[in-house]
Amino acid sequence: MSLAGHRSPLVGGPGSLNTVSADIWIANQLPGMQINGRMSAVRRFFCLFVTFDFLFTGLFWAICVLIKEGGKYSALVEEIIHYNIRSSIFDIVMVAAVRFTLLLLLYALLHINHWWMVAITTAGSCAFFISKSLMYEWQGKDASSYPFEVTLLLLSFLISWIEAWFVDFRVLPQENRAKSVLEAASNCDHQETDPLLPGLDRVRDYLSAYSETVGDFYSPMESPLASDDEEEYGGHTVNRRMTSEERELQISGVEALQKAWETIHSPGWKLEKESSHGDTIYTKLGSSGTKIYKLTGVIDTDSNTLFNEIVHNIENMPSWNKAVTVGRIIQSVDSSTDVVYQLAAEGPGRVVTARDFVNVRHWKKIGNSMVCANISVVHKDEPPQKSIVRGENGPCCWVFQPAENAPRKCFFQWLLDTDLKGWIPQYVLEQALTYAMTDFMSCLRNYAPTLKTQTSQRKGHR
Repeated sequence: MSLAGHRSPLVGGPGSLNTVSADIWIANQLPGMQINGRMSAVRRFFCLFVTFDFLFTGLFWAICVLIKEGGKYSALVEEIIHYNIRSSIFDIVMVAAVRFTLLLLLYALLHINHWWMVAITTAGSCAFFISKSLMYEWQGKDASSYPFEVTLLLLSFLISWIEAWFVDFRVLPQENRAKSVLEAASNCDHQETDPLLPGLDRVRDYLSAYSETVGDFYSPMESPLASDDEEEYGGHTVNRRMTSEERELQISGVEALQKAWETIHSPGWKLEKESSHGDTIYTKLGSSGTKIYKLTGVIDTDSNTLFNEIVHNIENMPSWNKAVTVGRIIQSVDSSTDVVYQLAAEGPGRVVTARDFVNVRHWKKIGNSMVCANISVVHKDEPPQKSIVRGENGPCCWVFQPAENAPRKCFFQWLLDTDLKGWIPQYVLEQALTYAMTDFMSCLRNYAPTLKTQTSQRKGHR
């Protein structure tokens, strides 16, 4: 997809998230899975940590008091009965008890999926600790107990922040990610050999160890993605073991498809433009803060024909799409993943010069839709050229599905988020991308009769 792309982590780059193996990718999903209605492992760890917080604070408080009072156990009771914020540190234990009660009630029993409660407990605890440090009478006491009391106060402050961080950056993201994995698996086509997510066969083995059927969580696949079993290439079946580089490309393509599919169906799109043919262009801000685009329209040809032409006949695209001058496949990774090179022509008036793109593509049938997603990658066989600016694309997709009330026509959607690189004024960039999308639909609509004729002739020769 020349301009039809997005920004995303690049394969093979230093520190790339996509360089992890499929096994590590799956292992990262398992802690967030809620199996048979049970609490996820990552949430259970959080609840144990909250319990540790309360018990540790209580133990530390008891040690502080015993040291200060020379080991008198009655001092523990005395500090509780005659509590005073200026002289007692028992309130630190009570703050921990409040955190313990509220967090376990909402995150363990009520099982909420939001950070608001831990934010309240952390903010309230920190406000109290700051007030405590200012009001506490540090003078006139046994100096030997100061280090323990200060340490208790600081540790309680630190632990409350760790709890907030863990919920917001571990518990909720991992559970949401695991939910997406299982939902995507349950919605995929059972007859296809390429599952939407890598290593789902290993997830299936993990879930099958439980008493309930695996089908309660997802639909089983006939063969795992990135397996060493048989794969089809060009109409014949071969046995091939994937290299680590191919597996990284494969994972990048699969993750791009999932992200693009979620984005194109997300809320918040704003109508930007509508053409005389009924094509619409919507915009919204993407996760990186830049504007992304979604085009929708109906093409007068069936969705399968259009999918095969755009995805599998990429070399022919320059013949009907004047915005693309070169299109070729660099590497075939598997039966539904490849790496392509495309060179986009200069924009009108040469405001935007030519750009080239190297993308990994992955396609999949989801329901009655065929989806092809792509994302920019670094590939050794197609390094950047000094004479051409290389654009960077991220999770984007083309969606092909039969139009409502007209199954022989295709309802076409295009998700676009591209960084053309170079210095281009924002208003010029927006106009150029909107024009490119509109022009693409015009070229595609003009080419549709030729596609229908070619399809009819092929059927007539059979």
